[in-house]
Amino acid sequence: MQRLPMTVKMLAMSATLVLPLLLVSVLLARSYWEVRQEAQQELVGLQLVQQVTQLAQQVGQHQGRLNLALQGSAQAQSALPAVRQQLKTAMAQLDQAVQSAPQLDLATHWKPVRQVLESLAAASGGASEAEELYARHGEQLERLRQLAARIGEVSGLLQDDSATGHFMKDIVVERLLPMFQTISHLRNEGSALLASQERDGYNAERLNAAVRLGSGQTDLLRGQLGQLEGRLQSLQNAAEPVPKGWPEFRSAAHSLVSKASLTLGYGALSEDSNAFYDEVSQVVQAQAVFGQSMAQGLQTLLQSRADQAGRQLIGVTAGALLVMLLLAYAVTAFYHATVGGLQSLNAVIERATQGDLTGVVDIPGRDEMATMGAKFQLMLASLAALVADVRSVSVVLGHMGQQLVRDSGQLSERTQSQAASLEQATASVRDAAETVTRNGESVQEISRVGEVLHRETEQAHGLMQQTVQGMGTLQATSQRMNEIIGVIDGIAFQTNILALNAAVEAARAGNAGRGFAVVAAEVRSLAQRTQQAAGEVRSLIAASTGRVKNSVSEISSVNEVMERLVTGIRDIAVRIDGMAVASKQQSVALKEVAQAMDEIDQVTYQNASMADRTSSRCGQLMDRTADLTQAVQHMALTQGTADVAMRLAQAALAHIQARGLARASEDFYQPQGRFIDRDLYIFVLDREGVYRVMGADRSKSGSSVFDAPGVDAERLLRDAWERIDQDGGGWIEYNIVNPLTGDVRGKSSFVLPVNEQLLVGCGAYRSALNHH
Repeated sequence: MQRLPMTVKMLAMSATLVLPLLLVSVLLARSYWEVRQEAQQELVGLQLVQQVTQLAQQVGQHQGRLNLALQGSAQAQSALPAVRQQLKTAMAQLDQAVQSAPQLDLATHWKPVRQVLESLAAASGGASEAEELYARHGEQLERLRQLAARIGEVSGLLQDDSATGHFMKDIVVERLLPMFQTISHLRNEGSALLASQERDGYNAERLNAAVRLGSGQTDLLRGQLGQLEGRLQSLQNAAEPVPKGWPEFRSAAHSLVSKASLTLGYGALSEDSNAFYDEVSQVVQAQAVFGQSMAQGLQTLLQSRADQAGRQLIGVTAGALLVMLLLAYAVTAFYHATVGGLQSLNAVIERATQGDLTGVVDIPGRDEMATMGAKFQLMLASLAALVADVRSVSVVLGHMGQQLVRDSGQLSERTQSQAASLEQATASVRDAAETVTRNGESVQEISRVGEVLHRETEQAHGLMQQTVQGMGTLQATSQRMNEIIGVIDGIAFQTNILALNAAVEAARAGNAGRGFAVVAAEVRSLAQRTQQAAGEVRSLIAASTGRVKNSVSEISSVNEVMERLVTGIRDIAVRIDGMAVASKQQSVALKEVAQAMDEIDQVTYQNASMADRTSSRCGQLMDRTADLTQAVQHMALTQGTADVAMRLAQAALAHIQARGLARASEDFYQPQGRFIDRDLYIFVLDREGVYRVMGADRSKSGSSVFDAPGVDAERLLRDAWERIDQDGGGWIEYNIVNPLTGDVRGKSSFVLPVNEQLLVGCGAYRSALNHH
């Protein structure tokens, strides 16, 4: 085929498609045509069987009426003409139906029966011929039954693949007529025995005949009813409803069996013959209604088949023509679309093989070729993007590697610088320890000086207290002097008044008092000077008193300051003592810190080197891991992977939470469901290690993980529940038998908690065992 041009290939392909299609279409059309013809022929056969059944009913009616009339029943004699006319009508209808169905070739079987029935319809013998006429009627009933069976055979009524059709045809063709014969014989023979008993009285032979008739026919009828009930039960099992008239007929038939057994079966011939005949005729009528219902149901079934086959025939024919037209159009369009598309695709592929990924596949339309071109274009775009990504990633990785080396160098330098700083800090701490030691000694010396200062300050405070007390005495003396000056001032004032009075008296005395007046003037002058001097002294004393008061106030302030100073110096002395003790303790602690700093310095240098190596290796590991994951993420594998297993476990937990464990478990067992992916399946374990769900093999649900070969069950359960209890779920590693291959494999399973007692998980098998 590779050497042939596309045109030849298209023609060969068209022939390959068209010829089988034509063959299949012809075969299907022929099959549906045959089904339709068979259904139509079965409908003709059903109509003939119904005609035969109606004729048999009329023959039975004529047999009974004629027999009663020959036994002397006036009622039967009066009804006989009408019965004969009905018999002739039924014969004519059946004769016409047989002639209208020559394909069944029934004329040779029907003609002898018709001739005998015509002679029976015209018979009018006496009582002596009653038995012979009765027997001939019975023979014709049997021949009609055989004719119905013959119609069923040649028309296909007795052949059906469906249970419904088979049982319905069996009842209509083979069950109803024999049952009618039994009921008709019981009616006709029983009514004749009753009529003869009424006419002739008691007769032992007649009683024996009644017993034989009652027991034999009722047993036969009971058996026929049982067979009929079995067929109807089979129909009900095939979802077919109970036919109309069946409950009434079954009740009437069982009543007839019971009554006939208790009357005729025991030789009781006391009932009226015409009443018995009419009563049993009601059973025959009930059977006729039931038979008509069954025939109607069968006719509906057959007609439905014929109609369906006709529709299918039309559908196949129209479909074949339509498909042929569409196929011709499709082949032509496919040829034109394919050649151009292949040429365009070939040109792009040729450019791609040379490394040029810029080609564009332009195939118009939305067919498979256009889809393939679009997908190939997407493939080229993906390939180009992949190459670009590889290049870009290579460049970026190179640049990032340089940056990572530089950053790592800087980190190492910083760490070393930190170590140097730490060493310097250690030296500083040592210096600080020495300084603190010296400060402690200085503080102790200050404490001694402060103690001397504290004693001297206490002495100065005592002297200040004495000075304050002396100033108080001076202030009191100043006040006393002020009082004395007041007394002197008062004396001067009184002396001045006395001098004034003396001058007045001297003036009165005239010349005699002139000398006294001079003395009074001098005394007055002296009093004024005294008063003036007392004023000056008072001013001086007041000024001195003010200064003394100010001095007392200032000395009081100094005294208060001195008291605070003494208190502060006392506190300073106490605190300096505390500082001395603390400085000593701090000196000891700083020596210990300096020693610890030396140890930290050594560890820091080691950590710097380890951090450098670890950073480099971690970066390389993460880069390689990311590249590896990205490189294989799009690949389709024959076995499941851990990422898919994790997603399945998470989806299974969500499914359990949404629908419950019982309903969700049924989904976990579905082979084509979303919870079984290649060799990945869902399992549910309890704390005792019992599989509540084993998605790979439902028969293992309920088994224990301790029974599984190749697995450390205790470790598996311990690891799983530790992961559940501590982290709320995660990965566990173990060995177990792969139920698909039967070999022991390492497995990584992702487990999640369902509740306190159950966990759900899904695991991915590995190619090697787990040796941890």
